[in-house]
Amino acid sequence: MIDEEAGSEPPEESEMLHAKSNSGIEMVRAGRARLRLVLPHHRELVVSNHSLAFGSLCRAYEVAALTVEDLRKEIPCREELLAEYEKLCRDIEADAVAMLEGETSNRWR
Repeated sequence: MIDEEAGSEPPEESEMLHAKSNSGIEMVRAGRARLRLVLPHHRELVVSNHSLAFGSLCRAYEVAALTVEDLRKEIPCREELLAEYEKLCRDIEADAVAMLEGETSNRWR
C-alpha cells in the first residue's frame, strides 16, 4: 500500500514487482489457488498440473494479481498501469487454460 500523504509519490512499477516477488508468500501455491477460483471448469487440472512451466505461470499470475490489488488502492489511480496489469492477468488466465488443455506455446516451454 502506498503512503497517502500529500506530496508522496506512488512506488515505481519495478519496486512494486520486486516487493511482490520477495514477499515471503509461497507464490506458486497462492497463484494456483487464485487460478482455481477464476477457472472453475479447470479446478482439478489446476491442482494436478505440477509442471515447471505451469508453476512459473502460477507464480507470474500471483505477482500480477497482487499488483492489480495494490494499484486499485492507489489514490490517485494509475489507470493506464492498472489496465495493463488487469490485461496481463486475463492473458495469463488464457495461457493457463491453453496449457491445461494440452496446447503448446513458445512462451511456456
